Amino acid sequence: MNGVDASSSTAELKIHFIVVGAGVAGLAAAFALTRVGHRVTVLEKGDGNSNRGPGGVRIPPNMSKVLFHWGLKDIMKEVGLTSHPLLFSQYHTGQLLGVQQWDDELLRETRGEFMLMTHGDLCQMLHEAAASQGAEIRYNAQVVDIEPEDGAVKLASGEVVRADLIIGADGERGMCRRMVLGREERIQPSGMALFDAQFGSETATKDMSPEEKRLLEKNPVYCAMGNGCGSTGYPIVQQQGREIAFHHFFRGDFPVEGSYSDPPTAKAELISLLPTEIDPNSSLYHCVHGADRVTRVAINVYENLEDWVHESGRLLVIGQAAHPIASGSIQVTAMAIEDAAVLGKLYHHLTIPEQASEFLYAFHDLRRQRCQDVLEGEVSMVSLITMEHGPEQEKRDNGMRAKYRAGKNVLEGDDTGGGEGEQWVTIRTIFGYDCEDEADNWWFQWGLLRARANSDGQNRQSQMGVFSWANMGIQSVNETTT
Repeated sequence: MNGVDASSSTAELKIHFIVVGAGVAGLAAAFALTRVGHRVTVLEKGDGNSNRGPGGVRIPPNMSKVLFHWGLKDIMKEVGLTSHPLLFSQYHTGQLLGVQQWDDELLRETRGEFMLMTHGDLCQMLHEAAASQGAEIRYNAQVVDIEPEDGAVKLASGEVVRADLIIGADGERGMCRRMVLGREERIQPSGMALFDAQFGSETATKDMSPEEKRLLEKNPVYCAMGNGCGSTGYPIVQQQGREIAFHHFFRGDFPVEGSYSDPPTAKAELISLLPTEIDPNSSLYHCVHGADRVTRVAINVYENLEDWVHESGRLLVIGQAAHPIASGSIQVTAMAIEDAAVLGKLYHHLTIPEQASEFLYAFHDLRRQRCQDVLEGEVSMVSLITMEHGPEQEKRDNGMRAKYRAGKNVLEGDDTGGGEGEQWVTIRTIFGYDCEDEADNWWFQWGLLRARANSDGQNRQSQMGVFSWANMGIQSVNETTT
């Protein structure tokens, strides 16, 4: 694939990974590991098309900076759009409340861009990048059993594939997460659901004000805030031209079932949920009634995995399989890319067999708090846009209007508040995070110390060890790397 940046060096010890799942997390992990010299086999139960939805994904700066570093910037510019403003409006009336610009200062700090593209284009880009580095990507390869202790994965065909380590990237309802948990998970409804839809951009924007139309040139993300509901929309480039990808959030009693892979048959349900007070002449009303490919996606509450590594020390879960974030969130895809980048950074330093398992636990230590912080930020943002009518909602709207009239970004702090707004501080912190820098810092602070301890011969055991960076101890798990 043109433009892919191969790593300048490869791992001293090269091992074989099986990656279960060829979504964003799995394909990104395959690329990150192959670019540092490892052998990767990706197993995906789908045909390579059914798991690539037509909907959109937002690529925040903390994600785009990784993809740029991987050498994918040119292809991203070809298939995606760069976005600058975030427009906030009232759900029921369509009235513009304010604008938040991703300004040049912020982007310089983050070393990335805020971009928009289709989920299918992102997966295709990652597939081509991984394949160009030598990853074996097998579709129609359904995994029916995993024996982590032996590094063995059994397919529906009866074939058994073996590797040194297994990476579970098969999602929050996948087999790998259940194996790490050790039982069936107790999944609870969150009281909210997402409706994913698309609509023609020309129709969606025809009733906009002159100010809003001027902002169209900057590919804005729209955010409509309602009474227990909210919608986000943004332009994406499809083969047939530009469309608006919509994520409609509604509070209510929804089942725990419902995913992107379901048939798009939820349009009638979406229309039935529209508040009666919504202006029938508003753009949002027309977008809902004229939407294409509407799918209801459950937003559930999953258990918090204490460990992301199977007790065997040879199976790790990443992406949604490790840390589920609500569908439709800005960072849900970014966390998968960050996971992959950290894996690549860690296994770039692989020199002896003992490290193979140790790095899985180091990955968990590096990623756990980051993903928890992001999850809390995403929950806060969804709560902001779906706030029920009342004093807090009026305070929010009035504050946005005042800042808009003053020509300020709506997430900035008030003049009397002594600083930036809480939402904006959270966003800047999340956007500015560099997962690859964090992985490098970990290696120089802790990884080299452990590597030197192993290299002196005193700790080169036949057993794999679970290394705890908190107390510098090792717990034997009686497994060896093949």
